Amino acid sequence: MPIVNFHLVADRYVDAAIGRLLTDATHFYVETLYPSVSPAPLDRVRAFVSLVQPQHWATSGVLVSDGGEPAPYFTCLALSGRPEEQLHRLMAGFTNLLVKHLGCAPGLVRGQVISIDPVHWSIGGKPASEVRINEVGLRADPPR
Repeated sequence: MPIVNFHLVADRYVDAAIGRLLTDATHFYVETLYPSVSPAPLDRVRAFVSLVQPQHWATSGVLVSDGGEPAPYFTCLALSGRPEEQLHRLMAGFTNLLVKHLGCAPGLVRGQVISIDPVHWSIGGKPASEVRINEVGLRADPPR
């Protein structure tokens, strides 16, 4: 279920840097959400970029096409029940990856983690609450 979408201004970053961002984000996501799972379930992750034309993006009220900063924004999805510390690591880590690969200032990056109830998420047409019943149950009632 892990999905991250980086919202970027078009024509501001080289494709190779975006590709490295997506690859590193995939590995980071799995390492953060599934630290003790081996092999890492990379097949669960979707990472992509949505590009917005500079004339359609304003930062601080200034269009990027008129000199505004191309300040990246990300959204990432995770099934609910994950520890708060894990969600905070996601926010910090995706910010760090944007800084590393795209060279933006950390203070310009904004992002959010969206927690989704497993009954509202589909995997292969079935609710995650059924497909991932063991994992969801462990998050709800962690072992002591």
